[in-house]
Amino acid sequence: MNTMYLKQGMYVSSLDRPWLDTPFLIQGFLIRDDEEIRTLQKFCDFVYIDTDRGIGSEHYMGLDPGLPSNTILDGFLNTNVKNTIYKNKKTTEQEMPTAKLALEDASGQISDLMEGVKAGKNLNITKVKSIVEPVISSIVRNPDAMMWLMQLRKKDDYTYLHSVDNCALAIAFGRHMGLPKEELRTVSIGMLLLDIGKMKLPDKILNKTTTLTEQEYREAKRHVDYGVEILRHSQDFNDDVINIVLTHHERMDGSGYPNALIGKQIPVYGRMAAIIDCFDAMISKRPYSEPMAQHQVLQKIYNWRDKYFQAELVEQFLQCIGVYPTGSLVEMSTGEVGIVLSQNRTRRLRPKVMMLLGQGKQPLLDQRIVDLGKQLTDKDGNDYHIITAHDPGSFGIEPSDYYL
Repeated sequence: MNTMYLKQGMYVSSLDRPWLDTPFLIQGFLIRDDEEIRTLQKFCDFVYIDTDRGIGSEHYMGLDPGLPSNTILDGFLNTNVKNTIYKNKKTTEQEMPTAKLALEDASGQISDLMEGVKAGKNLNITKVKSIVEPVISSIVRNPDAMMWLMQLRKKDDYTYLHSVDNCALAIAFGRHMGLPKEELRTVSIGMLLLDIGKMKLPDKILNKTTTLTEQEYREAKRHVDYGVEILRHSQDFNDDVINIVLTHHERMDGSGYPNALIGKQIPVYGRMAAIIDCFDAMISKRPYSEPMAQHQVLQKIYNWRDKYFQAELVEQFLQCIGVYPTGSLVEMSTGEVGIVLSQNRTRRLRPKVMMLLGQGKQPLLDQRIVDLGKQLTDKDGNDYHIITAHDPGSFGIEPSDYYL
């Protein structure tokens, strides 16, 4: 666990560094006073505690492994058999207007909700559900419309819009893995409120454009603690939701926080949340960093499987998002350039693409949509396919300019 959460009465069984690198002479001891806590915090970021020999951490609630949510998702990851099979009820183009309204309404409401928390108001579960329900309904009908709009809109306020994006990604990811609608509601609420604790952080930390100092970073990490406190105080949110907020910064190898949980000590929804949160953060513009191209972020996440993230969940996330995610700027075998509009769920390399530039990279007056799942060859009879993805801004094209 993170040393910031240590208390007297805990038994420290192991450190994140050799015992000889610290002033402690005994390998394993019961914390008896605050001076020992301060020394541990000075030399260590994380330690391991033995709950059989001392008190446990109140920051990790723990879940009965028999709870339905864990059984359903863990069961799918073990068998690849989905609990619920979803089929698109509308095309991407048909769902687009409704998805846009749901996304914009959610963005406005989460802003008001977080500002209320910042002002000291309690969270209202009814209000939270009213935010997520239209997003769930849209993504259940067709996930591509929401993914398209979410990836292409200009993100002027990272803290608020990151919450909505996390929510939408979680619903799409859960839908892909066959979670029933009630579980989609649980993960969407947890992901919407993932960073609610940041409302308790000083603005100078949230908006800082340079590297945080060690002290500032310690304080920034407390947003997890603050978030759990806010949710517990409301008394309306179930354990799954609270544990999503609590564990979304935990990592499979134990390098995360606040409790340095390892592997399946992390609730499965926390493992799921870690991937989504990391993905959206890296593709977004933040006060201290520019966004990365989606295909580059997916490659990083793939490389981090079995280290930071559960490999089975990474594989499913890549299938859900697609080799060329919705909103990606891609170049065709003919030299044409376009933006991925929607995914082909059975042939991931052949999505729908809205063409913007012709073979000579000249702007097209007729921005036609090509379904690569149906159009396999070009006009000359050659294999017609995507050859590469490009970073946003390539060829003078900013995908966000095509937000409908």
